[in-house]
Amino acid sequence: MEFGAPAIVYQALLFTALYFILRPLVFDPFLANLDARHQRTRGALEEAAKLRTEVARLQADYEEQMSAIRRQAAEAREEIRKQAESEERELLESARAEAARALARARERIAAEVAATRAALEADTDRLTDEVIARLLKRGS
Repeated sequence: MEFGAPAIVYQALLFTALYFILRPLVFDPFLANLDARHQRTRGALEEAAKLRTEVARLQADYEEQMSAIRRQAAEAREEIRKQAESEERELLESARAEAARALARARERIAAEVAATRAALEADTDRLTDEVIARLLKRGS
C-alpha cells in the first residue's frame, strides 16, 4: 500500500464524495432520528415532571378535602353525641318524674288502705272488747 500524494487526494475525493452521497441517505436520517429520540425523551421527562407536579397538587387537594371531611364528621359526631345526651337527660327526667308520681300514688293508696284498715280494726276492737266484757260478766255472775 502506497501513501503518496495521489492516493491521499484520491482518498480525500472518495471520502468527500461518499460523505455527500451518504449524508442525505444515512447521516441526516440517523441524526434526525437521534434528535427526535432526544426530543421525545425530553418531552417525556417534561411530561413526567408535569405529572408529578399535578399528582402532588391533587394529593394536597385530596388531603385538604379529607381533612375537611374529617372535621365535618367530628363535628357531626359531637352534635349527635350532644343530642343523645340531651335526649338521655330528658328521658331520665321524664322517667324520674313518672316514678315519683307512681310512688306518690302508691303512698296515697297505701295511706288510704292503712286508714281503712285502722278504722276496721278499731270497730273490731270495740266489738271484741264488748264481747270479752260480756263473757267475763256472765262468768262472774
